[in-house]
Parts: sequence; C-alpha cells; structure tokens
Amino acid sequence: MLIRGHPGEVRCMFGFRRFLRVVGMVVVAVVTAGLLTSATGHVIGLEGEDHDADSGQVDEDEGAGGPQAPADYLDDKFTSFQSVTDDQVRQAEAQAAALPENGNGWRLVGPSNVGGRITGLVVDPRRSDTVYVAAAGGGVWRSTDAAATFQPAWPPGLPQAIGSLELGRDGTLWAGTGEANPSGGGLTFFGKGVYRSTDGGRSWDSWGLTRSGSIGRILADPVDPRRVYVAATGNLSGTAEQRGIYRLSDNGRDWRLVLAAPNKTTGGVDLAMDPANHNRIYAVLWDHQRNNGARVYGGVGSGLFRSDNGGDTWTRLENVIGTASTDQAGTGLHSDPSLGRIGVAVAPNDPNRVYVISATQYGPDKGFYVSNDGGNSFTPGGHAGGGSGYAWWFGKMWVDPQHENHLFAADVSLRESSDSGATWHVSDGVHADQHAMQWDPNKSGRMYLGNDGGVYRSDTNGASGDWIHATYEPFNQAYHLAVAQDDPTRLATGLQDNGSVRTWTPTTPPGDLTQWNAYGGGDGHEVLIDYSDHNVYYECSQVGVCHRHVDSGGNSQSVNFGTRHSNRITTDAPVVLDPNNPKVVYFGGNVLDRSTDGGVTFTQISPPGDVLTGPVPPNENDQGPFYANEYATITWIAPAKTDPDTIYVGTDTGRLWKTMDLGATWTEFTGKGLPARWVNAIVVDPTDAKHVFVAFSGYREGDLAANIWETTDGGNSWNNISGRLPNAPAEMITYDQSRKRLYAATNLGVFVNRDGRGNWRRLGRGLPNTSILDIKITGDGQTLYAATFGRSVWSIRIDD
Repeated sequence: MLIRGHPGEVRCMFGFRRFLRVVGMVVVAVVTAGLLTSATGHVIGLEGEDHDADSGQVDEDEGAGGPQAPADYLDDKFTSFQSVTDDQVRQAEAQAAALPENGNGWRLVGPSNVGGRITGLVVDPRRSDTVYVAAAGGGVWRSTDAAATFQPAWPPGLPQAIGSLELGRDGTLWAGTGEANPSGGGLTFFGKGVYRSTDGGRSWDSWGLTRSGSIGRILADPVDPRRVYVAATGNLSGTAEQRGIYRLSDNGRDWRLVLAAPNKTTGGVDLAMDPANHNRIYAVLWDHQRNNGARVYGGVGSGLFRSDNGGDTWTRLENVIGTASTDQAGTGLHSDPSLGRIGVAVAPNDPNRVYVISATQYGPDKGFYVSNDGGNSFTPGGHAGGGSGYAWWFGKMWVDPQHENHLFAADVSLRESSDSGATWHVSDGVHADQHAMQWDPNKSGRMYLGNDGGVYRSDTNGASGDWIHATYEPFNQAYHLAVAQDDPTRLATGLQDNGSVRTWTPTTPPGDLTQWNAYGGGDGHEVLIDYSDHNVYYECSQVGVCHRHVDSGGNSQSVNFGTRHSNRITTDAPVVLDPNNPKVVYFGGNVLDRSTDGGVTFTQISPPGDVLTGPVPPNENDQGPFYANEYATITWIAPAKTDPDTIYVGTDTGRLWKTMDLGATWTEFTGKGLPARWVNAIVVDPTDAKHVFVAFSGYREGDLAANIWETTDGGNSWNNISGRLPNAPAEMITYDQSRKRLYAATNLGVFVNRDGRGNWRRLGRGLPNTSILDIKITGDGQTLYAATFGRSVWSIRIDD
C-alpha cells in the first residue's frame, strides 16, 4: 500500500466496480478431454482430465485510504442472476482463442519500479541468489540477483492469476492458478488449476485440477517429491467443482480428494507439514462467500485438520485450552459461523511447535494459538494480528527455521514475535499487506518477503528497517489510466494498494516511462488529466476520496473535493470531466453530483435517495465493518460533447438512465431489451449525442454474454453488437470516432470493431493473458494504452 493504507489494498483491490466473476483470466492453452496441452505445445496423457473423482498497529479505514479488499468475480454477479458454469468459461476461452493475434506488437511501458501483490515465493536452494515469485495477476517471475530485479518465468498465454507457488526437492516448480485471497472492495481472479515446470520456469505443463477456481497452497513432500498436496479453494460464488485438499498419486499423474469440503462454499486454503514426519500434514478448510454487495468470509465449514498417515484420514484439531482475548464468540477453533480464515505453521526445528492464527467471518482477529504437542492441544497467545480487521486477506504465518520462538504473521503491517507469540511488534520498512515469506537456506539471516508492494529482502533476519525493495518488478495491478491530450508520454494510473502514480513530476517532464512516481495514496482508482491543461490532473482512492492537483512554477498544489451528497459510494467511484468544460466535474454515488469549479463545491442534480439505483437488496447488504453502503450506486457517467445538457448514467444494479436537461428530468431505458447487469462503461459519440455504446459486465447463457450494446437514436432502440467477442466481461470501451472504431478491453484481451456490425478482431500481438481494466487513445490518435490488472501498462501503435 503505499499509503499504507490498507491491507489488501486489495482491499484495495478496489471497490470494484466491474465485477463479474470472471473466472479468471483465461487460458488460451486448450484443455481437451483426456489430454492436457502444455504451454509449450507438448501434449501430456493424463488418462482423463483431472482424475479426481473423489472428487504498533495502523488503524486502517477504507474511507481514509484503508483496505479495500480484494475484488471478486462473482459467478452470478450480473449474469441474469444465474451461476456461470465452468463450461461457459471454457466456451469463452475457445472463442478468444478463435480470434488469433494479428497486427502490431504490444509493448510494455511501465511502471516497473513500483511492484504489485505477491501471492507466493520460493527460494531455489541449488542456485545462489535465485528466487521465484507469483504475482496475483501477473504470472511467475524469476530473480537471479537476490530479488533486485525480476524476469518473466511464465508464458504470456497462460492464466496470469496465481495463488500459490512451491518448489519440490527435485527442482520441480509448482504453480496454482487463481488467487485464493477474496476480495473486499476490489478484485481477485480465478484460474485453471495446477501447472508444473521442470526447467526453472522456461516451460510449463498443465497438471490438472482445472475446475478448482483458485489455489491457496501447494505443498511438495520433501521425502517423496512425487507426492504433492494442493489446497483447492474454489471461488466466492460456489461453482468450482474441485474444493478441499487433494494429493497427487504415486504415479505423479492423478489427483485424489483426501479431505473433502463439507459444503459448496468451503475450500482448502492452507497446508503445513511436520518437518520430522512427512506423513503428518496440517490442513485448513475455509468457508467463505460473497454476492453483489455482501461478504461473509467465515462459516461452519471452516476448520483446522491433521493427518498422521499422509492424508488418508483426518482429525479435526479444536482443543483450545482457554479463550483468546479477541474471540468474542468464545468458540475457538470449533465449527461455528464466526470462524473465518485460518493460517497454520510448524516450527522447522521443533515439530511439536504449531502456530495457528484465525479470523472471524467479517475480518477482525479471532484468535492466535500455540501448541507444544503437535496440535493435540492449543493455548491462546498474544495478539498476532494488528487489529486491522482484514484478517481474511492474510491468513499466513512463518517460523524462523533456526529459532522456534521467532515467527512472523501476515497483516497490514508485518507482525514479528521473538517469544513464541506472547508479545508482538512491527517489523518496519516494508509495504502493507503481507502474503509470502521464505528464508534462504544458503545465506544465514537472509529472507525474502512478498506483499502488495512487491518483493523485499532482508539480510538481518527481518530486523525492522533493514528491508531492501526490488528495483524492477513490472507486475502492477492498474484500475484506471489517463493520458494527456497534448503529450502521449504524460500518463497517470491508479494502482491496487499502490496509490496513483504518474510519469512526470512538477519539475520534470515525462522521460523514462518505466519509472513512475506517486501523487496519491491508498488504492489508486480513477485518474484524470485536464484535456485543456495537462498541469491540472486528478486522482481518487477508494470510495471517492478525490483530489485535484495543479502544477505551477515547479510546485504542486492539491485540492480536496468538496462535500458531495451520496450516502452510498462504491469503491471505484466514477469521476468524469465534462467534455465541453474541464472545470465541470461529475461524481457518482447513489446520486449524481456536479461541480463547476473543479471539484471544490458540488450540487446534486439527480433525484434524492434510491431513484437512480434502486435500494440495496437485504441479502446484499454487507454486515461487516468496512463495506456497508458501497453497493446500489452509480458506476459510470457519460456527458455528451455535442449537447452539454445531456448525460447518460449507469449503475451497478443494472439500471441505465439519460437526462437531457442537466438532471431536471430523467428517462430510464427499461423495456429496451438491455441486460439488468452492472454497467461498466458508457461512451457517447463526440459528434452525436444520440449515438451511444454501453458495456455491461457478466456472463449469460448464449452468445450475448459479452454485452456491448449500441443505440443511434438516443436510447429509443438498442442493438447488441457483442458479435464475435468471447463470452467474458467487457471491462472498458473507448471509441475512435475519426476511424469509426470501437475498442473493448476484456478479461481475455483487447478487441476492435471496425465495421459496426459486431465483427470483432483481437488487437495486436503479445499482450499477456491478464484482465485489462482500462484503455485510452492518445490525443494524436497514434497509440492505444492498456492498463492491465497484473502486468502494468502496455501500448500498441494504431494503424490507419
């Protein structure tokens, strides 16, 4: 976070606005019955697809830049309220693969000096200074210089969302696709099972569990590297078929479900092994789910288990002697609706020492426990978590391999204890929201850390203030993008948990576009550059905390937005400059506000209350401490250039409106055949206020799932122009009026429509297979930029 504001910033993850469950950044590698095709084109016979028929703490406030929570991609978000099946997702992937790469090549722009969320990290004991990391939305990366710089170790065509990384004793790398951290206000994406590499990440083979949604942990047996355990987490909406703990068979081919989930909202999320007995395994099941507006990250399916025979049978561990001071329910590790995410770790030099950390269903810490008898009994320890309230975003602990009393716990801050967890303090000098850690077995005192800000190294055993940040890690998660009309190198983007960043400073123009600098904190969301004066620009963090910035005479002035009139604001609140007057700013919550002085003061121009959005459905009203009043809101605002009084507005409740008199009266486009789903984007033709494009997000039955619609008569009639687009959410659209081209950014790539008849083509070559949340065309019309959620910002030259 850089702002430190908030934990997941994913929490940060943003308030999220587009949301559909996307199962996950898709893979263009095709999985067919009986055969798994590797990233290198090698076909592996697996006797069927998966063979698993068993089948000092910072107070974080989101409004002040606190966590946003990882986003989600709900299956039934806006899909006609029907679950999206794995078959539908595969259909979308096949559709995307049928639109081959063509044209110019995409080029990585930046930033590469900021870093993004890391979900897995392993040290190669056979190669000095070699480290592999998994980026939440950016694939697997390798460093050979002790985590100073990183290079891709993952094919761009595979799913880029990674949940776990493991290195076997034999040198085999295992990667679990799909991030298991759930979202708060922002996004996490799902994947396509497990992959493995036997050549250091140069090539990868799909290795089953393709219907697992996300992977929380992979554990390779150090005695028998052919025996591998996977915690299959599922997804937030309940459609993943493979959930629980799986074990790879002795032949290294087939997966067996060894610890089943008790219900459709529970999956496996963590694993640990007794260092002295490879048949003793600890496993965590986690019951969690969310819908359009509500998050419940705990339930009766959550629990801690142990197997003493390699996973053949399991015993629930729940013998807590006493009650943790943070356990308001007093139920410890027993099955209970209040039991949320659990993390488990075993001391490498003392197999009887087991540490456990747990959360409640809404995120506060539930309890930290210590066992000295291998988990037979536990006693409460000190307050391991920092009280951030986002414990579902972490659920990890790590024990010093040389000192069983020295351990770290993941939270917003990095929590450290030197007395078995009796007392805790913060190891300072790192970004917020911790997710991965490992000690280097070849360098005494050296350890690596992965969090929402990238990768860090310590050569002093994690001593506070001694952490060293990586210098090249181009795997940021960007929400929005802005480009100056008069300078195609003057860019700004809002990043998950890393604030808003830009390519210039008040004293220096854009130069090296790999190096960006911060000008706003929290989770960076909407960013804007005044189209008449690039020295005036804007940024917002989650839930509409926005500022206008003005550069003048080598200095920069920041002006807070004035009071607005909404009582509900989504995390990724829409802010728009009027195309006729850049001093006119629109802001959307559950009502629409308009400013004529650059955001200093606002006037409400829509009806009060829930007229535009509708009320929050009772079952979608979040009961946790952070995300209430962030649903049933405006998600997009589109003023017309040729008619200053005409504005189009869309909501997350699937409602689309128009006013032709600056809000005095409103017309809703009901009964026009439009889908009742989240409105992701609206584009008004700059030469015709009646010509409008709208992107709705979500899966649906049939060929219309992409859901891009067009009207040429101001909304009296609408046509679905999704055409050949793959069945996946269209996150953003932009219109090149001079060439009559419509561009769509999706979770499966960027596509272009050149003829207005739905005959879409993939744009360019070489863009990594990660979600693209924003696209912008430069003022000279020569370049299109794409802001990806995991691989930073890319560009492509536009040809006539």
